[in-house]
Amino acid sequence: MTFRQFAFNNVKRNTRAYVSYFLSCMFAVTVFFMYAVVIFHPAIRNYEFHDVVQSGIIASEVMIYVFSFLFVLYSTGTFIKSRKKEYGLLTTLGIKKSQLNRLLILENTIIGLASILAGIAVGALLTKLFLMIFSAILGIDDILPFHLSWRAIGLTVLLFFIMFELNTLAVVWTLRTKTVMEVFRGSLRSRRTPKFSWILSSLALGAVVYAYYLAYTADLISIMWRMFPILALIIPGTYFLFTQLSIATTNLLKRNKSLLYRNLNLLTISDLSYKLKENARILFIVTILSAVAFTSSGVLFGLLRGVEAETLRFTPQAVSLLSNENAELEEFESVVTDVETQFKEQFIPYESTLATAIRTETESTLSNWDKTPVLVYAYSDYQQMMDLNGVEATAEPQAREGLLFVQDLIDSYTKSIPDVLGVRIGQTTKNLSLDWEVSPLNSSIGTNVQLIVSDEQYEKFKQAAEASSIRYNYVMNIPNSLDYATETDNILNQVNPEIAFTDSQADFYLMMRQSMSYLFFFGIFISVLFFLAAGSILYFRMYQGIDKDLKHYYSLYRIGLTSKEMRKIASRQVALLFFLPFTVAAIHAGFAFKALQNILVSNVLIPSIFVYSLYFAVHFINFIIIRNIYTTKLNKVM
Repeated sequence: MTFRQFAFNNVKRNTRAYVSYFLSCMFAVTVFFMYAVVIFHPAIRNYEFHDVVQSGIIASEVMIYVFSFLFVLYSTGTFIKSRKKEYGLLTTLGIKKSQLNRLLILENTIIGLASILAGIAVGALLTKLFLMIFSAILGIDDILPFHLSWRAIGLTVLLFFIMFELNTLAVVWTLRTKTVMEVFRGSLRSRRTPKFSWILSSLALGAVVYAYYLAYTADLISIMWRMFPILALIIPGTYFLFTQLSIATTNLLKRNKSLLYRNLNLLTISDLSYKLKENARILFIVTILSAVAFTSSGVLFGLLRGVEAETLRFTPQAVSLLSNENAELEEFESVVTDVETQFKEQFIPYESTLATAIRTETESTLSNWDKTPVLVYAYSDYQQMMDLNGVEATAEPQAREGLLFVQDLIDSYTKSIPDVLGVRIGQTTKNLSLDWEVSPLNSSIGTNVQLIVSDEQYEKFKQAAEASSIRYNYVMNIPNSLDYATETDNILNQVNPEIAFTDSQADFYLMMRQSMSYLFFFGIFISVLFFLAAGSILYFRMYQGIDKDLKHYYSLYRIGLTSKEMRKIASRQVALLFFLPFTVAAIHAGFAFKALQNILVSNVLIPSIFVYSLYFAVHFINFIIIRNIYTTKLNKVM
């Protein structure tokens, strides 16, 4: 038997140990390769979004590659640890260190090449489906044709081969620093009684709870600055939850004698504290990876599903054309006529009305409401616009009152609205008592705040106002406007911006849909990769410690426990190690979804349930497979 055959046989005989690692690496190669196919696809260059998509995919490729590098480094190190006794035996039989290093390099090269070839093969088979999904998500009318680029294949092979070899050399370097006895003993160490700190446990719980509070009460503005404090609290808080609070919890369970001495709880709980202490770091890593997968998948899916609802929220009117400062009425009317003509030519149904407004500024003792641009409308014009949209108008303000409309953004913004606001018209200022509502009007250039006053008060304002401050607002209502989004956007893009500012549901919808499609396309596969890596890490940890666990269960078998009882204890402990990080990650993601719900008007409950269900199904199947492997090994000691 040659040295190469010896290395190949080692890989073949350890297939069960390498299968999860191999599949995870293969998935990373597959995703990387399919993204590379899109980058080098010749037809993609014909689309306007080519530069944006290419930049996004390159960023995704970098993330996949960096994460894969770290994952392979960890995985290779784990397998080396699980086989240290084997390497120690080879060393005592006379194998040279150079030969052992060569053996390790050959084994990992074989696995790496197999992962690369299998990943490219699977990627080639799924490329057509991937291009169909890509075309559907980005709204491309013609599905991109099947295309395999040699540059994509070459780039994938080169980068991942380099990655596997560099990781192998790094692990070999750590192994060469060990003495023969250290290698021969492997990872066996005497167990020490797990210790914990009540102070760290309390701080960890407090940090996580406060992070939950920050996420639960966040809004569109506050989430921007709360995001980093939340992460700064959640990450170390989760770490100490597993390293400290979990041990403290098992100690409390031990003090409950009625629970401890019931059935098999004594053996389960006693061994559990050691399991949790030994696996605390692994559980922490798996929890963070799973939380990232849950949160990113749920947020991306929720944003994609909520595009239509957010469009109606931020652009209540189908189309609005607001005249610019220097535009003459005749020029504006000519633009309106052109728009109406094109709508009729394309058989797009609509109703319309024309309103006038005064653009001015406010005066207030509150800094954020002083010199704020505002559009002042007469109540009759406001009522016509509401009738056009089929919305009931608010009661008309009195002479010294005003109805302020602000965008539906954030509570902290609306809470600062003053009770009395000064409106500067010409050389005078009029103070008005205010009521406010979420704006039923589209935003306009320079301001997203509107003020409704009585018709009598508006006429006084108009007489005192300068001619350049008068604006004309042409508003259209289009039944099922989003069905005509592309046609409407094409028509409005022809409007001269020097004459009129356009705002439409079509423009907002197309922009949001495209942006969310990009994010979803770039992020969803990376999220799945994180989750699969988390499951693989649990598998690695179980396989690394399985020999020590088998000795423990053999001792239990010798003192009289039945096979059924030992399988029950083993299943409980494996289930806890699998579903404890899953549960904590799901709770973390749940508060992230609550923060998202505070921002969006669309319901994120259904997307979050869908994400949880999908990941739980995959995780449960993974658990069943690993538990069966574990209990099958357990049967061999009986």
